[in-house]
Amino acid sequence: MIESDAKTLAAALQRDFPNPPAPSDWIWTAPSAVRVVDCVLSLRKPYATVVLPRVRGFADRFPEITSCAQLRELIGSYNTPAAFHDDVLNMDSPKKAAMLVGVLDYLIDIQDRFEAATEADRLSQWARWVRPGDHLMLDVDGFKLAGFQYLRMLFGAETVKPDVHIIRYAESVLGRPIAGKPSREVGVVYAMERAGELLGVSVRALDVAIWRKLSGH
Repeated sequence: MIESDAKTLAAALQRDFPNPPAPSDWIWTAPSAVRVVDCVLSLRKPYATVVLPRVRGFADRFPEITSCAQLRELIGSYNTPAAFHDDVLNMDSPKKAAMLVGVLDYLIDIQDRFEAATEADRLSQWARWVRPGDHLMLDVDGFKLAGFQYLRMLFGAETVKPDVHIIRYAESVLGRPIAGKPSREVGVVYAMERAGELLGVSVRALDVAIWRKLSGH
């Protein structure tokens, strides 16, 4: 059903978002370490009021921390990841602290597969190389498909994150739950990617446009 769903979605997207602008917020070009912090903090948290002030605060306090390895070393200088999370990010969440460490360890390791000169370029290659199902390889508690997809987007992948807004939009267009195995989240990712391909537009830009419209930001 993905091809049929994609064609229906493409028609609706062309009507609702005829010229989606490229993502331009500062986070899309921020250092790798800042993007990873943004990704982990954003999961199930209000972005404007909770996430953005903390991410900006981290970037302002530690402008010299730009790479994943540097951030991992900074976290390691605290007694526990939770202590870093509490002091630097002003958030009492041991689970997110552990999640941040797990994601950083994964990215530090996986980027060795790619040969670009800078970390940003290596992670950009990674983001385009992996597929949605590869999130299962992270084995990071709580870091599921939506977080993985947003991480890919932050490093340039033309894809979407299957959050409540994207799923709600797709299913309102189709008039039914979207088809997909093992989950509708996977189905909406592939259908939206194919819709963007049919339209010849940036899928990442479509994701941001839908999020802004439905979230009110």
